[in-house]
Amino acid sequence: MKIRFKPKIIIPGGIVILFVIIGLLGGMDRLEYTIFDFFLRVKKAPTELSQTITLVDFDDQSAQKVGTWPISRDIMANGLMLLRECGSRYAVFDIEYVDKSPRGINSDYLATEIPEAFSGEFGNIGMQMGNLIHAFQNGSIPLSDADPYVNDFQNLVLQSRDELHEKVEKITQDNDEYLAGAIRLYGNAFLTLHLLDTKNEMIPEEARKLAIDRFAMKNVTMLDTLSKQRQDVQPPILSLERVAKGLGFTNIVVDADGVRRRVELVGRYGDTWFPQLVFAPLLDMLGNPAVTIAKREITLKNAQYPDGSVRTVRIPLDHNGRFIVNWPHKKFLDSFTHLSFAELIQYKEDYDNLVYNLKLRENWGYLNLYAGETPLLEFNRQAEMLRGQIMNGEESPAAVDKYLELRNQFIQEVGAWLDSKPEEQITNMVAAVLNDESTSETDKEQFYRIKEDAPGYFDTLRNNYQALSTTRADIVSKTNGSICILGQMTTGSTDIGINPFDNEYPNMGTHASVINTILTEDFLSDSPMWVSVIVAILATGILVFFLQNKKSNVTILGGLGICVALFVGDVLVFTFTGRYTPILVPLFSLLCSFISLTFIQYLQTEKEKGFIRNAFSHYLSEAVIKDIVGNPDKLKLGGELRTMTAVFTDIKGFSTISEKLTAEELVHLLNEYLTGMSDCILDMGGTIDKYEGDAIICFFGAPLDLPDHALRACQAALRMKKLEAELNVRFIQSGMASTDLLTRIGVNTGEMVVGNMGTNKKMDYTIMGDSVNLASRLEGVNKEYGTWLCVSEATCRAAGDGIVVRRLDRIRVVGKSQPIRIYELVGEKGMLRYFGV
Repeated sequence: MKIRFKPKIIIPGGIVILFVIIGLLGGMDRLEYTIFDFFLRVKKAPTELSQTITLVDFDDQSAQKVGTWPISRDIMANGLMLLRECGSRYAVFDIEYVDKSPRGINSDYLATEIPEAFSGEFGNIGMQMGNLIHAFQNGSIPLSDADPYVNDFQNLVLQSRDELHEKVEKITQDNDEYLAGAIRLYGNAFLTLHLLDTKNEMIPEEARKLAIDRFAMKNVTMLDTLSKQRQDVQPPILSLERVAKGLGFTNIVVDADGVRRRVELVGRYGDTWFPQLVFAPLLDMLGNPAVTIAKREITLKNAQYPDGSVRTVRIPLDHNGRFIVNWPHKKFLDSFTHLSFAELIQYKEDYDNLVYNLKLRENWGYLNLYAGETPLLEFNRQAEMLRGQIMNGEESPAAVDKYLELRNQFIQEVGAWLDSKPEEQITNMVAAVLNDESTSETDKEQFYRIKEDAPGYFDTLRNNYQALSTTRADIVSKTNGSICILGQMTTGSTDIGINPFDNEYPNMGTHASVINTILTEDFLSDSPMWVSVIVAILATGILVFFLQNKKSNVTILGGLGICVALFVGDVLVFTFTGRYTPILVPLFSLLCSFISLTFIQYLQTEKEKGFIRNAFSHYLSEAVIKDIVGNPDKLKLGGELRTMTAVFTDIKGFSTISEKLTAEELVHLLNEYLTGMSDCILDMGGTIDKYEGDAIICFFGAPLDLPDHALRACQAALRMKKLEAELNVRFIQSGMASTDLLTRIGVNTGEMVVGNMGTNKKMDYTIMGDSVNLASRLEGVNKEYGTWLCVSEATCRAAGDGIVVRRLDRIRVVGKSQPIRIYELVGEKGMLRYFGV
């Protein structure tokens, strides 16, 4: 059985297969990512949980305060403790602590303890020295007994030296242990670890084992293996790892175009699974629900959401098992809540200044005006002592609440005391003392100093407290109850990436977006490639089915319409469901299919035009052919009744002439004759119907509508007779013919049927009807009247005054009851010439 090749089906099918293969090989990934980013911009931006997520930025302002990056771990520790004091719920460090840091300066100790120690020791030495000298002066101690007292004084100096030396040694501190103490105090601090592709022998086995035992995911059910097996795990240094609440990996995922759109939520090391950095605290926040990991989703069973609801959450994953991040449609600083680390530094400076200023006048008795049962500075001393005990592990984490209570109470009591305007009390007391006549001049001098000092001192103290309160209130408003993510975003930082909305996006913002997407459950997902394949097959099938036999313009408009509908449909699905179906395979399949269909249609059209040109080239003039090819509708298939002019020609006595010639000579003679006669017809826009031996049948007025078809037919007949005379001279001289070829021509105008007649396999563009038959009869009538050009009355009327005729007779032809008038065509008007024998 013969199989017919159908290019309008086979070619689109091959196109679909080609683009499916390209899609599976990743050849369109980069462009697909661009389309996906466009879809993200069209989709409504996600709701931002600004009250739940805070980005603590180590920015340029912070760098100016501390002078360098990485930030010293004691400064980071102080900031962490202040975050806890201001109500932060979780602290997530997007900062690596995989190496030990050098010892640092205990700036607090240097600023407070050391000055107090030196002041106390030297004050005591000075007092003892003064007492000893006074005793010698008044004779209380005889000079003969001075040696024991001098020795005691020297021992006192040596003892003070040793005590100061011991305190000076404490100026330096182990910043790693200090940060570890701050993490212990904070409680819910999560640090980074790395999943490594190669084994690292430098990692302590204890650190590796601790990471697996304490921080690998628990209560996990594995249905599929999502990620590749990692060869090692690198936690932070042991001193920090031991006190961390949790660890999470920060391994990044970058798409082929360098843009970050997705993350791995879980990573595998051996038989254990570790959470992504913010997925770890998020699971803790949600009550550590049971986790089921499948190829296309992670399920959190009975997750306890912040709104109080308990529900099972299904987190969709892409075809590679990765989580697609629903990014804010903003720049980094315009999204979520931001807290500059500089504010934490400022808060500590304001607090330390407040304590310093209070201590500055403690010996002047100002603080004695505080009416509370506990001395004002005692709240701070107890808080600092308790903090040290918690950081050193001497107190349980439960003591943190007491520490925070003491800190808050201290600030509140200072504020309440300042509100009571103690400077007014001091002013009144000073006035009373100065007005008292029993006050000595020495005491008056001292109280004058107090009178001058108090207003300025309390103004400074009150400004100090106000700055502290303002900074603290701002920090509390941004961090209370939130997940705080700490990271770097200074100018020149290398921890910068690209996301679909920002070409310079600090990577710490990725963690905020991950938390936000999961908590809002505004998930994004993608369809498997087989969905795109099915869409491509269906869409292309629809295109082929409806448009394969349509005109090129219909195919183009229809193809573009289907492409637009497919694209808009995918946008709408993504907008309302968050599911992205890769669009390029079906879209390119459609585009190339309708282009190929259009091209096939073009080739077929050109083939048809070629057929028309070839078919009519022997019967029509070149101008007529061009018009028909350009406007094929003018060539109506089937029969059509219209008024035209038919022309029949025949050579007188051709049988006798042909008997004197060989076949080759006869063919050569006819070709020369018919070529000349046909050119006359074609030049006047006529259509040659057929050749019957030496006879020519032609007509004027089809396929092109010629208003002057009768005049053109007459002009063609006259030119044929003129050309005949020229040909006869050449034929006789060359010996091609022994006698002249004399042509009889009949012309009639009237209604006749014209069109493609025959079958689907064999057609002939021809004319038929009574008017055609009459033209044939008129050609024969020439024999009876001895004429060569015989035309009907209808032709004369239609040709108008453009021709000159001679009336011959009225005749009755076969099939007609009424006689018709006939004329001999003499010539064109103004070009009269008689064509005789």
